[in-house]
Amino acid sequence: MAKKDPVKRGEDKKKVEAVLFAVGKEITTERVASLCSLEAKETESLVLELVKDYDQQNNSLKIVQKDNGWKLTVQDEYVPLVSSIVSSTELENSMMQTLAVVAWQYPIVQSEIVKLRGSGAYEHMKALEEQGFIAKERFGRTFKVKLTKKFFEYFDLPSEEAKQAFLSQVPSELLIEAEEVNKEIDEVERLAEKQEKDSIAEQEIRKAMGNVKKD
Repeated sequence: MAKKDPVKRGEDKKKVEAVLFAVGKEITTERVASLCSLEAKETESLVLELVKDYDQQNNSLKIVQKDNGWKLTVQDEYVPLVSSIVSSTELENSMMQTLAVVAWQYPIVQSEIVKLRGSGAYEHMKALEEQGFIAKERFGRTFKVKLTKKFFEYFDLPSEEAKQAFLSQVPSELLIEAEEVNKEIDEVERLAEKQEKDSIAEQEIRKAMGNVKKD
């Protein structure tokens, strides 16, 4: 089998790199191959070459293999810079801090986020939910707030270092308070579970009593 012309291979590698950059999220080898009009096996080889290139160049970017394919992203140490840019363009700093609190203690209940961040957190959570970074589900008289797939794809926190870099956006005293809140939430959930079990037991007793009366 004839070896591909180096110039043509170089152009194909640039195409693959351009696709990874343009997509900005995980993409499979097969999808990249389709977009570049290449064979999957050759595309895999080109991506691996790019991974090596980025590593050797000590680049601020890197290509990582994820569950659903490949992703071009920033090195962990540059997450704070990227986060600050995001906060100044798409997410206001106060909203970023609210999101970081959720990321620190998720899943966390809405009432405790408000306790930590003030009444403005309601607007923050509304906006974050509309943008798809968080989701809420009913939890007693409040809501449990969870991070979405979009959050993990968007901020891409692959390591403990990256997570800590993201959390550096939040004042340390707020994180300490969040730790205490988390303990309170555990107790609330424990009591809620107990109440639910007690309620089920009561219903079963009433049902059993009803059957006894019928007999």
